[in-house]
Amino acid sequence: MSELTIQNKQTNIRLGLLATTSAIALAACVASVPEAVAADRPTVWIEGGWHLDSVTGSNDLLVPPLDQLTTVGYPTVPTSPKFYGQGSGGFPSFTDMEKSLGRSGGAEGSVSFQPNGSDWVFGISARYGRTHSRRRLDERQDITGEPGHRFNQQFGSYAFTPHYTNYVIQANDNTEAHTILDFQVGKDVGLGLFGSRTEAVISFGARYAQMNMTSKGHSYAQPAVRFYGHGGINGIGKYSYNIFGYHEKSTTLLQRYSNFQGIGPSFSWNNTTGLLGDLADGQLALDWGANAAVLFGRQKVKVNHNSQVLMFNTVINVGGAYKTESGSGHRTQSRRVTAPNLGGFAALSYRFTNAKLSMGYRADFFFGAMDRGLDTSHSVTTGYHGPFATISIGLGG
Repeated sequence: MSELTIQNKQTNIRLGLLATTSAIALAACVASVPEAVAADRPTVWIEGGWHLDSVTGSNDLLVPPLDQLTTVGYPTVPTSPKFYGQGSGGFPSFTDMEKSLGRSGGAEGSVSFQPNGSDWVFGISARYGRTHSRRRLDERQDITGEPGHRFNQQFGSYAFTPHYTNYVIQANDNTEAHTILDFQVGKDVGLGLFGSRTEAVISFGARYAQMNMTSKGHSYAQPAVRFYGHGGINGIGKYSYNIFGYHEKSTTLLQRYSNFQGIGPSFSWNNTTGLLGDLADGQLALDWGANAAVLFGRQKVKVNHNSQVLMFNTVINVGGAYKTESGSGHRTQSRRVTAPNLGGFAALSYRFTNAKLSMGYRADFFFGAMDRGLDTSHSVTTGYHGPFATISIGLGG
């Protein structure tokens, strides 16, 4: 049985447990609702919206072996008969590519039900977000040394100006996606809890969260060259023979995938404070609240990376590389974790008896949810925070 099939079955089991728990809680609470009486408020609210989040939490970075040469170049060498010119780095670091992750955009929706004459509120909501960031860099530098002379057994000493092209080719592709599902049963504690214009609902239920992140990148670099010569100064003040170049090339490849799925009990506290006007003619209100959950789930990661460095000591690569260095890392891991979750929001809304428009800012943080390590496990807090906007319609009454 494939890992994907097993993962899908585990997801279905979790969703089945969530649905069963929700149905039992809903049936129990409905049974306790007194006989319905007429009310002037809608019994069903349908809400839809959009959000734009920044994603917090970063991967442990893979630093290519020539990253310092890429950004800084060779150390400065004083002018001498042996060294008379060098080309430096000055290119961006590959680690800047790895950090690149755009804002997560997505949709959300919810349905809530409050029977007439009851203080109980039943709700289910879903939120989905995704971001895809792709960057590519191709930069080159032409490096020319000081004119001199070079010695060849066939032609003897001849004029020679060393020249070389440094380059860096980098690319990285980051994708992040997440889904958050909530089922909650809440108690409308009524008006006047925090003043005559504030309504509050305290809810308990279950939260399910799934997060995925993938990253693919490569770096090909020949970031610096250093020219040098042996011999004395001839009559016209130029190096008489044996002008050489020293440079290095590197190749770095990276692939990583991390995932978290968890489900657990949740709590939320939502408040609405009227500011101006009334519901009949339109009211400006402040919505604010907080949420908490403890998610029990599984954390998965798969990382592969390898690097190679070739070292050359002639400008034209005669004889190929005189030295090669390489390194790699491979890790596949799956383990059970517990991830606490805390969040909150604040929004301004304009509402009527059966409609509402809201705009605000929300944050949700999942502590230790994702393994973002490279060669060793490293649990990192993943968070989503940013603006959102929703529109709600009330039905029934």
